[in-house]
Amino acid sequence: MLKPGSGPITVESRVDETIIRYPSTGPIFLQGGQLYVAHRGQLYATYSGRTLGEYAAHNHLALERLLQSLNAAAEAEQFAQPTANSSPGHESGWRPRATPPIGPIGYTGSYREPFAGVVEVSVVSVLEARGPD
Repeated sequence: MLKPGSGPITVESRVDETIIRYPSTGPIFLQGGQLYVAHRGQLYATYSGRTLGEYAAHNHLALERLLQSLNAAAEAEQFAQPTANSSPGHESGWRPRATPPIGPIGYTGSYREPFAGVVEVSVVSVLEARGPD
């Protein structure tokens, strides 16, 4: 259940306020469709203060399913946050990283330099040598 005073996310909730209040809902909005409004004749899209109902209608989404997903993400985010009276040894497992990770990050982390003993051979020359099979 969401914290008292924070209230559940409803049809009247604004998209921008929901993302600011619960950052974990951002990917749900991105998967659901456009967050912006592109007006004819304007160079840049605008990010108006749409309500969830307007967002769901614009992107042809099932409103109840969207609200369930958003409220579940918001609730999970609140449970993941440590409370003020919890002791450091009994947290839920979420710990802030004290230092940056060591080594490369992302897809470059799996890149390996080719070995010196590897001989490069053209695929075309191999297929020409084999002939039609």
